[in-house]
Amino acid sequence: MGETKSIVQTAIEIGDFPTLVNAAKKLGLDEKFDNNGPYTIFAPLEKAFEPIPESVIDEAFDDLDYLMDIINYHVVEGKYLTSDLKEVDSLTALNGKILKITNDGDVRINGIPIEKEDIECTNGIIHAIGDILIP
Repeated sequence: MGETKSIVQTAIEIGDFPTLVNAAKKLGLDEKFDNNGPYTIFAPLEKAFEPIPESVIDEAFDDLDYLMDIINYHVVEGKYLTSDLKEVDSLTALNGKILKITNDGDVRINGIPIEKEDIECTNGIIHAIGDILIP
C-alpha cells in the first residue's frame, strides 16, 4: 500500500469498511481515530452488514448513544498485533466491556475470526473481522 496512513485514512483507502467509516464520521470519531492513538480496531468487513436490513442500520445510525457503544466495542487502546493477541485472553474495549480473545490456531475476538490481520497504520492497527461485535 506504500506509505503508512492513519487508521481512518487506511480504512477509507482499503475500501472494505464503508459502513464502519460512515458510522465513525457520523459520530465525529474520524478525527479522533485519525490523530490520536495508538488504537487497535477490530473492523467488520462490509459483508458483515449485508444480512442486516437497511432499516435496522438506519435506526442504529439514528441512535447515536447505541451507535457509539457499538463502535467503541470494536476499539481498544494500544497496538495489538496478532502475535500480541495470542498472548492474552481478553481486552477491554473503549466502551468498558470485555472482548474475549481465543486462539485455536486462528485468533478470534468473541468467537469471530480475524480475516485480514495486522494492517499497519501510523496510529495503531486494524484487524478485519467478518462479523459485527455486539456488546
